[in-house]
Amino acid sequence: MFRSAANRLNSVRGRFSSSKATSPHTFVEESLARYSPGGYHPKNKIVCKLGYGLYSTVWLAFDQREKRHFALKILTADSYDGKHDTFEMAILKKIKSQSANIRGPGPQSLLGLVGDFEHTGPHGKHTCLVFEAMGLDMSKFRRLFPRACIPVPLLKDITRQLLSALALLHDTCKVIHCDIKPQNLLIETPKIASLFSSLSSDNFVPQRRPLDPPHDFYMESMQVSSAQEDLAQVPSVAVRLADFGTASWVDRHLTEWIQPQMLRAPEVILGAPWDHKVDVWNLGLIIWEFAEGSLVFDGTWTATAPYSSEAHLAQMQAVLGSMPQSLLTRSKHRSKFFREDGTLREPSPFPHTPLESICRNTAFDHSDKALFLDFIARMIQLEPQARPDARELLLHEWLKQ
Repeated sequence: MFRSAANRLNSVRGRFSSSKATSPHTFVEESLARYSPGGYHPKNKIVCKLGYGLYSTVWLAFDQREKRHFALKILTADSYDGKHDTFEMAILKKIKSQSANIRGPGPQSLLGLVGDFEHTGPHGKHTCLVFEAMGLDMSKFRRLFPRACIPVPLLKDITRQLLSALALLHDTCKVIHCDIKPQNLLIETPKIASLFSSLSSDNFVPQRRPLDPPHDFYMESMQVSSAQEDLAQVPSVAVRLADFGTASWVDRHLTEWIQPQMLRAPEVILGAPWDHKVDVWNLGLIIWEFAEGSLVFDGTWTATAPYSSEAHLAQMQAVLGSMPQSLLTRSKHRSKFFREDGTLREPSPFPHTPLESICRNTAFDHSDKALFLDFIARMIQLEPQARPDARELLLHEWLKQ
């Protein structure tokens, strides 16, 4: 009965076997050159690699005292070198302290810090962050469904969880995530959680061998799910917002250039002051992507052209209308993209294409589709001050049905 789940997960889940490895030289992940002074830490007593980012690698490790596995995030040595320190540790500790006495879905929808320590290696001193180990990220979970579209009832449940997470972040912790994307949304089910406490480390050995010595610390990352559970059929999943490596405080920004390219808010591109509403924009685009299986904006003039901010702004105007004058007057980079009369300097080839014309998910009935479109339209208003807060969005009619 679990064969269909195994087939769908074949390319995205961690396989619990020690079968012979395929060629170890057919994957590319974090920069191997960054395993140098100030960069990644190469030697750890770990089980396998779960993921990586620009400033960290994440590993599955086994706690000998607690007799269970956890996720160990090892930051690059230059993350806290005194030059441009990340706020990650302080933000995670703030979330932990603020969540201690809060009941409800907010704390459960954030991947909170379990512990931390420092480790000195050949390339410097590394901050190590300990988290609960999780299952697939949403970029892989969504691929289990036809056209990569998450079923509407499940999508509503996921949306409620993520809005609850943002409400806690923004209102209580005064934190802006700044990097909400499918890869930073991790899922969990009771069966997935039980794997990390009930199975031995041998069950998590990756299929593909690391590189040959002296680079045998460099290995392909994997994500974990249970072969005894069809994730495409579960009625609900727990979703956690993770990775605060580029997060900012409401009143103190780590950097002004934030967010994944295609999910970047207009105020960021234009160099206008931004606040927690960038997270609302980000999440709105992701919810659309989960519902439709495609992006609203790809930021390219043609299918083969590279990303450009000019094309991105032109697409925004094609879908959402003219850029508000109120936003343009606050924008440092206005003259780079717009003429004095408010028109784009780069002529746009994109026709007017309202959201309703590109909403093709047939799972919506007429009334639910209208509510969904209103919900998304509110989240991705071009004027950030007009976007609702996360707590207000939790009361939207689309989430009540």
